[in-house]
Amino acid sequence: MLLQGTFSSDQSVSAMGNLRWTPKWVTRTQTQIDPRSPQTMLQVENEYTGDDFSASVKVLNPSIMEGGLTAIVIGDYMQAITPRLALGLEGVWQRPSLGAKPETALSYAARYKTQDWIAAAQIHASGQLGATYWRRLSEKVEAGVDCQLQFAPGMGGAGMFGGIRKEGQTTVGVKYNFATSVYRAQIDSAGKVGCVLEKRVAPAITFSFAAEIDQWKVREHVPIYECQVLTLPAEHAQARSRRVSRRQPRRTRSTDAATRVATRDTTSLLILPTNPKTSSPRSSPLSDLL
Repeated sequence: MLLQGTFSSDQSVSAMGNLRWTPKWVTRTQTQIDPRSPQTMLQVENEYTGDDFSASVKVLNPSIMEGGLTAIVIGDYMQAITPRLALGLEGVWQRPSLGAKPETALSYAARYKTQDWIAAAQIHASGQLGATYWRRLSEKVEAGVDCQLQFAPGMGGAGMFGGIRKEGQTTVGVKYNFATSVYRAQIDSAGKVGCVLEKRVAPAITFSFAAEIDQWKVREHVPIYECQVLTLPAEHAQARSRRVSRRQPRRTRSTDAATRVATRDTTSLLILPTNPKTSSPRSSPLSDLL
């Protein structure tokens, strides 16, 4: 079981938890509360990983207080075709309010994995194309690139409806593993720069410091402190304590920055946490950090 909480200088609170029921079934929860926002964010995800496939169902902000179900439901399935190639699809159902009609969307994904690098691509029915590349440069250094392109009808230009408007964003991130800490940094084509430093102070306790600055808008976002508590069986905690005392390099977790693309999510680099006041859970492939 893993529990993690963050308190920011703007008095916003976020928390997450992971519970592994079996070696193949895991439940993840995430909550964000902002005193200046009338709404809170709640996300619950269940994931099952088989021998050659993975499936998950994610629910965001479910509610029945209006007399019916309002939520965003996301389901995806990935199937291994060969030991290195996997294909999958993702379906989305959303209904923000009872007065709105339910909307659905479908996207397709592909992933190719080797020992040292992973490439993935995803095509959305709305016209969005995403591509991700991750590579292990050395035992301690990892790097990744994420590119998102959006094609939508333009307003103006030749013809009645105008041409096709093309928008895109590219993000480059790196990760360095120290003996008892991890450093992550990223920069995107919009001018945003961010970094995260995690320091393990005990076998089951990790403190993190994160900062982000928007170079174009000159907007800074600095979460103050973050504490992560990991509950382990006694024998696992003792083994990890001995490993830290010998100052061996920390092994990469499966939910870390560039390696999450190696599992189910084919477009996530997960390098820096997003600002809960300015980002939605579906606004960016970098929104599921940690």
